[in-house]
Amino acid sequence: MSGVMRWFADDSDLSMLSTHNTPDVVLFGGFTIGFKDELCLKNDIEAIKAKYADRRAPIKWNFKDLEKDYISANSHQYYKMMKDNMADIRKEIFEAAARYDISIIVSLVKSYSSDKDKLKKQKDNLGRYVFTNGLMRFAYQAKDDQPARAELVMDWPTKSVSKPYDEEYASAYNKGVCVANNTYDAGRLCSLNFSDSILYTRMKHSTMLQLADMIVGATREFIQMAVKDEKDRHGPKLLELLAPKFRGYPDKVVGRGLVIGSGNSEIKSLVGSKFKEVYLDCIPPWVLYD
Repeated sequence: MSGVMRWFADDSDLSMLSTHNTPDVVLFGGFTIGFKDELCLKNDIEAIKAKYADRRAPIKWNFKDLEKDYISANSHQYYKMMKDNMADIRKEIFEAAARYDISIIVSLVKSYSSDKDKLKKQKDNLGRYVFTNGLMRFAYQAKDDQPARAELVMDWPTKSVSKPYDEEYASAYNKGVCVANNTYDAGRLCSLNFSDSILYTRMKHSTMLQLADMIVGATREFIQMAVKDEKDRHGPKLLELLAPKFRGYPDKVVGRGLVIGSGNSEIKSLVGSKFKEVYLDCIPPWVLYD
């Protein structure tokens, strides 16, 4: 691949606990895309939004989170128009993304603890862990595709604490190891044409980060469905449009596109089985492997 390849990534969390709602699963990820496709996909997504509101109107999976932003911008009428048509907007945006050469990488880990106080204290460490696992897979992709430049674009971190991500990225870039001293098998990021630092921006101003948020949100609902055996969620149905875009599709998604913590073997098995059941078993093998 010539030119720039970017990984637009965002974080999320969910609770698998029955005793309280404190999140015990942390996710981090999004999608990679080449720069030329990025410009075209951005225009396509903004054209979809323009049909319902303004082309620069922000969107995310949990759209209600943006209501205050719309009100402060004196654009509540756009908020209502987007909210009333959200099912169609999501579907059209995922259909647009499916037309481009994107690769989805989402990393997740589940805590061993169910104690509310311990979970709150562990969240930063879990976030660092899923960030590192995802970055390792992006490094593999950069090694395979050989872009002239590879960049990671992230939403500005919660509470403006970027230090865990910055430290991990710097260690991977300079030394080819994570802070915990695990080796990046793809090599040092500096040898793979990575930029020397993370690029931070605000999700509400970045169309591509908004798509990353939506992909992670739909993936989160798929994980819930797989682990809790929940039915009729909107996310997994929409994700069918993008399932072939997961890195490693069709038979190596878990490990390459869905990166699950090494100690979470039960979740890994459940997610792998559910992905196969929902997104692969209904497709003839000659289509999958053509």
